[in-house]
Amino acid sequence: MRVCVLALVLVFAPLPSCTMVSAQQAPRATGGSSLTAIFESANVAASRGDHANAIAGYRKLIQAGVHDPDVYFNLATSFAQSDDYPRAILNYERALVLRPNESKASENLRDAEKALEEQRAELEGEATVQRSSSISDAVYGNVSENALAYALVISNLLFFAALTWIAIGRRRQRWLYPLLLISGAFLSIAALGLATKAGLLRDGPRIVTLDDRLILREGPDPRAQLRGEARGGDRGELVDRDRDFVKLRMVSGLEGWTAASGVGLIDPEHRVH
Repeated sequence: MRVCVLALVLVFAPLPSCTMVSAQQAPRATGGSSLTAIFESANVAASRGDHANAIAGYRKLIQAGVHDPDVYFNLATSFAQSDDYPRAILNYERALVLRPNESKASENLRDAEKALEEQRAELEGEATVQRSSSISDAVYGNVSENALAYALVISNLLFFAALTWIAIGRRRQRWLYPLLLISGAFLSIAALGLATKAGLLRDGPRIVTLDDRLILREGPDPRAQLRGEARGGDRGELVDRDRDFVKLRMVSGLEGWTAASGVGLIDPEHRVH
C-alpha cells in the first residue's frame, strides 16, 4: 500500500482540494481526527488485513473531498484483497483518471479483471469482463492529456510550416509532402485523443457496474419489462437519469434502466461506491 500524507485545503472554490503536507500541518477534521490520521489509520488497517476498516477510512477521506490517486489506489487494492473485484476495478479506473500513466494501477486493474473472470469462470464456466466502451478509449486510455496536447501543438506547427513552405516556396521540395501528410496524421490523432479524454465522443460519463447481476429494464421502474442484465465489473456509459434510476448503454450494446446504487461513475468527483 502506498503511504502519502494528505490534507484538505479549504478554499473558496466549487470543490475542495487536497495537498501533500506534513502530519504536523494537517488540519483537523470533525471529531478531532486529521485527514492524515485517517489515511494512516486506513493504511495500518489494510496492512493488518482489516480491509473493512481500511475501506471505511479511505471512503471517509473521499467523502471529505480528498480526490487523490493514492487514496483511490489503496481503496481499490483493499477491495481487490476482499475479492470485491467490481469495486476494485472502479477505483483503479478512478486512480488512472487522476494519474493516467500510473503503470502499477494499470497492472493492478488488469489483475483485478483477470481475477474477476477466473472467479466467475469457476462458478459458471468461461466468462469475460466487458472493458473499454470504445476503440478510442482503448487506444488512448493510458496516454496522458499533457502528452496529447504537446503532440497536438508540435504536429500543428509542423503541418502549417510545411503547408506555408509549399505555398510560398519557389522550389518545391519533395520531402515537404510526406512531412505534410505525417504531421497532418499526427494532428488528427492527437485531436481525436483529446476529444476522447474530454468525453466528447461519448454519450455520457463512463461507468462500472458493481452488482454481480444488474437487471436492466425498459423504464425507470422496478416493475418495467426486463431487457437483460449486466455483470459486475462491466463497462458502459450513463446516458440518462431519473430519480434513483439511471439508463445505461453497455459495451455490448445493451441498454436499459437500473437502480443507481448498482453503478459506479468513473469520474472520481462523483458519488463513492
